Amino acid sequence: MADLDFFVDVVVSGAVLGVGLTDPPDDVARTLGGDFAEDRNRAAMRRDYGLVEFLWARRPGSDSWQATGFTVQTHRLASITVTEALVHRYGPFGRHLRFTQLNAELDRLGYHLQEITDQADADCRRYWLAESRTSLLVATARYQEMVDAGDVWSISAPHPPELVAAGRLGGRRQAVKDGLVHLLQLDEHQRRQWLDRRQPAPHERANWWLYLLLVIDQQVGNQSGRRADWMELKLWLLRQGQVRAVFTGAESAEKLAYFAADMRRAGVELAMLPSADDIVRACLDALPVGLTEVTVLDDRRDLSGLDRTHIRHSRQAKNLVSAAQWHLDGVQDARLAAQLCEWIDIKPRLV
Repeated sequence: MADLDFFVDVVVSGAVLGVGLTDPPDDVARTLGGDFAEDRNRAAMRRDYGLVEFLWARRPGSDSWQATGFTVQTHRLASITVTEALVHRYGPFGRHLRFTQLNAELDRLGYHLQEITDQADADCRRYWLAESRTSLLVATARYQEMVDAGDVWSISAPHPPELVAAGRLGGRRQAVKDGLVHLLQLDEHQRRQWLDRRQPAPHERANWWLYLLLVIDQQVGNQSGRRADWMELKLWLLRQGQVRAVFTGAESAEKLAYFAADMRRAGVELAMLPSADDIVRACLDALPVGLTEVTVLDDRRDLSGLDRTHIRHSRQAKNLVSAAQWHLDGVQDARLAAQLCEWIDIKPRLV
């Protein structure tokens, strides 16, 4: 199946022809063309290319669109004409995508999907590839003439680990939420003691920490009156997560960069917030490979011919550069800014 390469590339890279997660509408149009249907209002925009839909959002008072993700609607294969750019790159597309075939090819390449089906998932099973933050829905029953049981219904990204963690904590979610409300009232020493007493088993530790951060994000969005307090708590937990080796240096740098950008867009300035130089330097220091060694893609090269470690390093570099890019305008060190700009120039060709 020639089109199987497309679906493998999407799952492994978390992008469509290299775009989808951080790219503005014009960049997606340059890659996939101008033949799309568009729905938009002041805050959100969707562009539908038939097989693939891209989503953007913008904050009040802003004119720039920020990518929020994409979905490959594989259940439409039997009823649409696939975009010319995809056919040109991958060849003709079939009318169904069987999960067994896709999963077998991913396994052969060394990528293993985790099943994360939730009780709320009706008539489908859900799978996730942590490396690319990509989620797959697989039908468990026939639906009209569109899909058979065992067909892939959709592939979407990003599906961050925080959401996966929420599904795995089950009945403990409310206890975590209540604990964070209490943690908000404590001083530094008491907060450390709170963390020391509540650390779960090692195999649950990362999910527990990720859910802490997810709950705080929800509180930031819901409680404008105490937004600064919740943001300060998240910054403290991010630092504790790095000190306690819950997150890698790259994960910590990326999370901090996005968090700081969100705070500044919300008009919240915390005295303990790192400078733009410190944030960008942390992201660049965490890069797993140098600018001259990183793997890049050209228009006719697919991922199946690349070494898995090289793919992972290239994607990690793309994630870190995307996070650091939010702070470029605030960087004071000219050499640091120039180094980041070099990475930004090749970012479209990273996996």
